[in-house]
Amino acid sequence: MELGYACINLNLKDCTPNRRTTVGHLKKLSLEGQEIKLNTLLKENLENTLRILKFNKAHNIKFYRFSSNVVPLATHEVSNGWDYLDKFKEKFLEIGNYAKENDIRVSMHASQYTILNSNRKDVVKRSIEELEYHSNFLLAMGLDTTTKVVLHIGGVYGNKEKAISRFKKNFKALPEDMKSRLIIENDDKSYTATEVLEIAEDLGIPIVFDIHHFNCNHTEDEKLEELLPRVFATWEGHGKPKFHFSTPRSEDDYASHADNIDPKDFKDFIDILKSTSNTDFDIMLECKNKDKALLKLREDFESIYNLKI
Repeated sequence: MELGYACINLNLKDCTPNRRTTVGHLKKLSLEGQEIKLNTLLKENLENTLRILKFNKAHNIKFYRFSSNVVPLATHEVSNGWDYLDKFKEKFLEIGNYAKENDIRVSMHASQYTILNSNRKDVVKRSIEELEYHSNFLLAMGLDTTTKVVLHIGGVYGNKEKAISRFKKNFKALPEDMKSRLIIENDDKSYTATEVLEIAEDLGIPIVFDIHHFNCNHTEDEKLEELLPRVFATWEGHGKPKFHFSTPRSEDDYASHADNIDPKDFKDFIDILKSTSNTDFDIMLECKNKDKALLKLREDFESIYNLKI
């Protein structure tokens, strides 16, 4: 099992991988000024991404989620004509090669505004453009389709059956590289683990199971011991299964992520996973304290359980 964290590193000083600008600011600049601004931001974001990977190697962290905002305004019309993939070709490849050479598993997560099952054609179009950006980003790094992009199913729009049908139809129409990278996740409000599992099984793609979302959004009929074998089965032929884990902030604010990870709850979850399958798996920690929380969880486990994770 490898533990991972998402996007931001809190131990490294001045190392954000998603420095950005606004459309309003760019429009005040000349076309040349716009490109200089975007190039400057992207150069820093790529360099900081590599710094984070080097930190991860030094601390034996072999699972990491790239920020989706490394390329500022990548899919906005203001950046049309900005050939960043060619200009930064060597830097993209350097990052991808570093991850591969050091056995660091990387992934991405499309934003909440990437809604493939929207009932609006313009939203679906923008969502496909967003997925194309993720696909091109990973291709530029030389990363094959075992490098996955997480996506939620989307909205319900008053008719869940039709919304699911739209998702499947739009998914099937995607280019092959996009389809083979996408994995779908149960959410905390709209689509339960069972519903997402059924979609994943029908499309032949993996589900990334989020235990926190399951606890927020499940029916009485849904049992972990019945769901998890099916979750593992969706990953056959797609690489090592991955799961999401987070601790609720409080009973009153249960849906929000806490700063750190509760070690007892985490051990209970990995014990369930181990009892379900002999397959190796990785866990992405989703918490406010990012890498600091991961390192603290390791310390807690060694202190409490005399186990190294």
